[in-house]
Amino acid sequence: MNRLQRLRVSALALLAVAAITLFAVLLRDRLTLANFTMVYLLLVVIVAIRAGTALAFLTAFASFMCINYFLVPPYLTLLVADPREVLDLTVFLIVAGIAGRLAANARQQAEEAQQRVREQEILYQLTRSFNQLTQPLGVYDALTKVLREDLFAKQAHILPRSTEPAAADGPVYYLLLQGGERIYGTVRVTFDTPLKGLQLQLLHTCVSQAAMALQRIDLTERASKSQQFEEADKLKTAILHAVSHDLRTPITIIKTSASNLRHFHDQLSREEEADIAETIEHEVDQLDKLVGNLLDMSRLNAGALNLSCQLNSLEEVAGDVAARVWQLTRQERIQMDFAEDMPLVSFDYGLLLQAITNLVDNSLRYEPPGSRIEIRGSLSDQQAILRIANHGETIPAEVKTHIMEPFYHGRDGHVGLGLPIANGIIEAHRGRLKVEDTPGGGATFIIELPLKEAASL
Repeated sequence: MNRLQRLRVSALALLAVAAITLFAVLLRDRLTLANFTMVYLLLVVIVAIRAGTALAFLTAFASFMCINYFLVPPYLTLLVADPREVLDLTVFLIVAGIAGRLAANARQQAEEAQQRVREQEILYQLTRSFNQLTQPLGVYDALTKVLREDLFAKQAHILPRSTEPAAADGPVYYLLLQGGERIYGTVRVTFDTPLKGLQLQLLHTCVSQAAMALQRIDLTERASKSQQFEEADKLKTAILHAVSHDLRTPITIIKTSASNLRHFHDQLSREEEADIAETIEHEVDQLDKLVGNLLDMSRLNAGALNLSCQLNSLEEVAGDVAARVWQLTRQERIQMDFAEDMPLVSFDYGLLLQAITNLVDNSLRYEPPGSRIEIRGSLSDQQAILRIANHGETIPAEVKTHIMEPFYHGRDGHVGLGLPIANGIIEAHRGRLKVEDTPGGGATFIIELPLKEAASL
């Protein structure tokens, strides 16, 4: 309550005392002194509840003077004829003061309870808002909004995020946004009037909650970066392991073959030179393929795979893979069977072609010479299904759980990258790759592409 409001309430209290006194003067021949004091005492309690202890004491003293001057004989004088009425007036003044004090305390406790409820509501909404944020900028905006709308601040700024505002007409508070040993900024808040104890405590609590939210976001970002560094370190270690075997072997063969050509050129026939040159070319192709797979695996782990999705035909992709196999082997090693109602599916043509090529290459490695790989396309539950089945050895159960893992060493000792790359490409399309046993022996790779979700990529 400001000074003007206090003066207004004081005037109203004195006017109420005057009105009661006028009413009592008119009825002083019919009512007793006890009746008058009870009315004045009621007024003191009301003033105490509405305006506090100080104005209650003022009202009690004014009532005491009016009773003594107008209602106790001799009238219009402060003298008291009957000594017993001196005791009555003294008791009235003491009781009025005590009643005013108790009423004021009850009012203050009620206000504090309401303030605490309001504080709890503000802090609950603020904490709930902070828990949903993942960026520091959102925390800054939420904090300044609460300070302006709920704490009625004239100005609220986060320094040094915002420039120092002009001097404000009112008390200014500076609070640190500090979480642990790190300081995230300084809160500058301006109010119309100085804050009291509970208000100042609420301000500090809001700023502390904001600092805790900033610390949580900071720790989450650090943990994420630490996890990324750990995954990158694992990838680097796996690549080094791959280099130690799969890269060193073709390099050794290439070096040995080139050395033989240089030292034994005069002793080799044209057929032998052609065989050595073909060996070098084959190992270079294998080396180029392995390096390409390593780069693709690094892109997948780094999340740098960008999709360019359009509506395409899975049968057309399978046809391109079959044509490539024919060019390499000059044999029909693939048999295709697609449903007549196969729809177009949204996917990145080049990436899915690479994934299917990797799966077919893996299947050809174990397909018996006299049989063909089967590629079948069908629909099931709003999904496009592509099955790539070979008829070689059945994959053991313990191997199935690891063949999709990057840098898993197969039974031949080589690092397998084709299947993990295919799996990463299909997962990037929100699809799924799994492996099942082929009836009669062998392995069947199953690609599931959701039609609706794939179309939205």
